Amino acid sequence: MCKGEERIVNWKFWEQQKPLKDDRLDSISDGLKQLLAATNGQPFEQLEMQIKENAEMINRLSRLQYKMGQELINKVTPIYDNLGDVTLLCQKGQAATELAIRENSNRMLVSTLIDSIDTIDGVMQNACGDIPDEWRTFLKTIQISELDGLARVGIRELELLGSSFNPIFAEAVEVRAIDQLTGQNKAMRPYEVIEVLRRGFIDGEGKVVRKAQVITLTSSNQL
Repeated sequence: MCKGEERIVNWKFWEQQKPLKDDRLDSISDGLKQLLAATNGQPFEQLEMQIKENAEMINRLSRLQYKMGQELINKVTPIYDNLGDVTLLCQKGQAATELAIRENSNRMLVSTLIDSIDTIDGVMQNACGDIPDEWRTFLKTIQISELDGLARVGIRELELLGSSFNPIFAEAVEVRAIDQLTGQNKAMRPYEVIEVLRRGFIDGEGKVVRKAQVITLTSSNQL
């Protein structure tokens, strides 16, 4: 290929490349125009200043939001604390109610068991020898079971037979003179409880649930 032909080829190659370069310049130019349009034609120095101002405003808003959040937490926290106190009071109230229900149930149970024991005592005292031995044994078994039930809730029978009369634990419904008693194998003393007509009961704290009714002794000259 001669030099003239080589120049022609190179020129044609330049002619092919030139439109591509023009397209790139046009694209860059369009991008700059869009950027300037987005900034309303502001110089880049003003745009940079506006960006800094916006960033500072965002920081101030963030600090304000944090401060408001902390103030809200400080206001809400006592409310939650009060709610905790209310919940605790409700729990205490519920516990007190449950305790009252249990105590009332225990009182009803104690009253029912004592009434049943009294009924069996009355039957056995009034029937004398008319009750068959197997029935007497059966009734005694029931009483033992009922006394055990009372013991489970802290109630026990007062053991007063043979002890000195104490008005704290018993009522003397009858007083007998010592010299009126015959056929006794042991010496009697004044104020001794010789018979329990109705049982007495005491709780675990020493409080009398019910006084016993007893027969006690006195000397002849005190009648």
